[in-house]
Amino acid sequence: MISLKTVLCPVDFSPATQRQVDLAADLCRTFGARLVLHHNQHSLGTGASVGWMWKADHHGDGSASREAKLQEYRSRMPEGVTSDTLLTEGPVSRAVLAVSESVQADLVVLTAHGTHSDEHQSITERVLEEGNRAVLVLHEPVVEPRTLRFASAGGERQVVIAPTDLKPDSHAAVELGLELARRLPIELHLLHVIPNGFMRRGNGASEKDARQQMLALLPADLADRAQLHVEHGDPSEGIVRAADQLSASCIGMGEHVRKSMKSWFSRGTSHEVLRHAHCPVWYVPGNTRAH
Repeated sequence: MISLKTVLCPVDFSPATQRQVDLAADLCRTFGARLVLHHNQHSLGTGASVGWMWKADHHGDGSASREAKLQEYRSRMPEGVTSDTLLTEGPVSRAVLAVSESVQADLVVLTAHGTHSDEHQSITERVLEEGNRAVLVLHEPVVEPRTLRFASAGGERQVVIAPTDLKPDSHAAVELGLELARRLPIELHLLHVIPNGFMRRGNGASEKDARQQMLALLPADLADRAQLHVEHGDPSEGIVRAADQLSASCIGMGEHVRKSMKSWFSRGTSHEVLRHAHCPVWYVPGNTRAH
């Protein structure tokens, strides 16, 4: 089950910030979690000695105005949502990673901006590459016309896609989708993509086997609420294509258990889904199951 006690929302005060904060607040209200609004003042220093916590004796550097902006977002919180604010300084991705550990965040809500080479995009990628916490990544509204809503969607159709390669660690995406289906009126679609050539080489499961294995992942109370899909081709392309065809509001990605000094956000399927998806992507480390 999803256990969200603390949600970290790093913001940069760009035009996309309010949308990001609104989604994080709705999520916190649904799951009864505390929201931490975090802003980092970028530092040019890159050495190990650069601190990430904001120091109270810094003056004349705009910290008061940044705090005022955070408080403005906080003032718009829905009733019942507990929130805190935090200012830091230093390299941005390092600060986000440090704060996520400090506050013991169960989920980090980020917005990926701009092109593939944009600094903001690299920050999102570094948080995914170097962290081991669940991350919900939004895109700019022009890229992302559909966003999962945790408050009342007003009858709006919401689809969540849970891809699985049928290995145990990727089941975290399925568990996430199942829990969302219990809490929200969504359509859950389980997806397995058989890479080209796998069947000829005798690898992987047949379409029939894949469907049976996905069906076995469904509990009795949700067996008739989930749809199963088996596709052929490149996994990342298949996931993004299915999300577009189904007008998905979110893709859940269950990742493999992170090994020491290795990234669980590889330059493979997960990386390409982030870059090309037109809806939020919720990354769930396999070693932490659905939270």
